[in-house]
Amino acid sequence: MDQFEAWVQDLNPDIIGVTESWASSDVLDSELSLNGYDLFRKDRPVARSGGGVLLYIKCKFNAVESQSFSNFPEQLWCYFLDASQVKCYVGICYRTPSIDIFGTPNHDLLQDMLHELNSSKRHFMLMGDFNYRYLSWPPLHMGSDTAKEAVEFFNCLEDNFFTQHVEIATRNDAILDLVITDEPHMVTELVELGPFAGCDHNALLWKLQVKAVHESSDRLVYDYVRADIDSMRKDLQSVDWEKQIGHLSAEQGWLLLKDRLELLQQKYIPLVRQRMKRAKPKWMTCKALKAVRHRRSVYRKYKDSAHPACIKASKKASSLIRRAKWNFEKQLATKIKEGS
Repeated sequence: MDQFEAWVQDLNPDIIGVTESWASSDVLDSELSLNGYDLFRKDRPVARSGGGVLLYIKCKFNAVESQSFSNFPEQLWCYFLDASQVKCYVGICYRTPSIDIFGTPNHDLLQDMLHELNSSKRHFMLMGDFNYRYLSWPPLHMGSDTAKEAVEFFNCLEDNFFTQHVEIATRNDAILDLVITDEPHMVTELVELGPFAGCDHNALLWKLQVKAVHESSDRLVYDYVRADIDSMRKDLQSVDWEKQIGHLSAEQGWLLLKDRLELLQQKYIPLVRQRMKRAKPKWMTCKALKAVRHRRSVYRKYKDSAHPACIKASKKASSLIRRAKWNFEKQLATKIKEGS
């Protein structure tokens, strides 16, 4: 999870989709949560290890979990409102290549999900690991080396007038991970980020074209450091509290006192403009974050995770992340023992 947090801190994406989370009822939400994001999860619904999907959406979007489509087992949907108050749906799914996990092949159920999406007329983006082995996109030459199910799935996308945006290999030489939308220009600038934390799939990053509401990143807060405490104290001492609240109930007395304190707060504590910024993980050091960014820039240059420079940068980043996490936990344990 620490490698994942470092990756998120570096890229700062608005939406994150994770397939094959391997999460189960034994894993708490708190173990998977990220600061500044709402977490949505769908664990594998049968007692078999593996699978599962996660969605992280920044809190500012106020995303809401939505009903799934068809009976496809490993899917998760949320929606948020764009600037025109139109619902924009974001989904993630994982199609296992094993046919014995759910007792029936889920290939047909996946196509049912696409048909339901089309009939619902919803504005959506669906991402995930579909486990169809396409060597190129669009797969114009689907010969005997292309599985029948992959051909059927491509035809299903075409029949529903959906657009698939991934044109680069995501695992070895095959396109297994797809991004599907109901509009052709909804996804732009899709790039490959390379394998992530031991995963054999390449992570993808893209821009989602949505009319989002841009909220101000600044807010006014009270500057308690510059508060005029002496004037507040004199003001409170000038009140005959026995006369003011002596005949009131406890609740009425508290409300009167609270109102008085709020007035004094406005009068004697100045306001300061504070820029809101997502806090980085407490254990994250500047050195570790710099190494993570360097790892990404090296991969962007060579586009080969097996290149010596990529291997070196990846090992250094992983080492610094582990060390930063270990040092933080050690200091935390020491402070607990000392009772500070």
